[in-house]
Amino acid sequence: MGMLQTILKDRRFHRLALAGGLLGLGGLLAAWRMGLDLGHLKLGWSWTEQFLRSHPWFLFAGLVVLPGLPVPTSAMLLLAGAVWGERPILACAISLAGMALNMSWTYWVAARPGRGLVEKFLERSTVRLPELRSDNHLRMILLLRLTPGIPFFLQNYLLGFFRVPFSVYLPLSVLCNGLFVCGFVLSGAGLGGGNLKPLMSGVGLIVVAVVGVQWARARMLRSR
Repeated sequence: MGMLQTILKDRRFHRLALAGGLLGLGGLLAAWRMGLDLGHLKLGWSWTEQFLRSHPWFLFAGLVVLPGLPVPTSAMLLLAGAVWGERPILACAISLAGMALNMSWTYWVAARPGRGLVEKFLERSTVRLPELRSDNHLRMILLLRLTPGIPFFLQNYLLGFFRVPFSVYLPLSVLCNGLFVCGFVLSGAGLGGGNLKPLMSGVGLIVVAVVGVQWARARMLRSR
């Protein structure tokens, strides 16, 4: 736990996060300079939505794979809601399944080959990776899942790298992210179909999730 907190407080970590944000802003500026405007974005969104309605497995594969990369997860979930919006409950279930698969493969990539490569690199030195104590597993998961600003894909890789028990990691991760997933999917369904009811339901779920996360994090910090 101490090592993770050190990483999160390290100025180099903050600089890396800032660099990522600036890179994203630079990409948006470059797109604007190239002549891309709101009309082009709407056209691209419409084409993507129509394609994925005809090929829904591409969207499911995207939910499984892309959140393991620096790709905005919320955008993927909004798109899922827009594509599968005619059956919003099923859309939430499919999206949760896709996200659970994503959280699974990213965990194992970090826990096995990822950590193994780092250990092999360090084996000739005196530095050894710390083993997380069993009484810190739950707190580690909650700390990462409930701390705002940590990218979703980075959460998965860190938890896999520190090898928290998968049997605890997956259900707790789905529980922590479930309301957000359903909220964005329902919001996408409302936006895509012009239906106010799922849109309001989705926004309501996101608000409840944000309040719940803040409450749970405050309680966790007070219990330290």
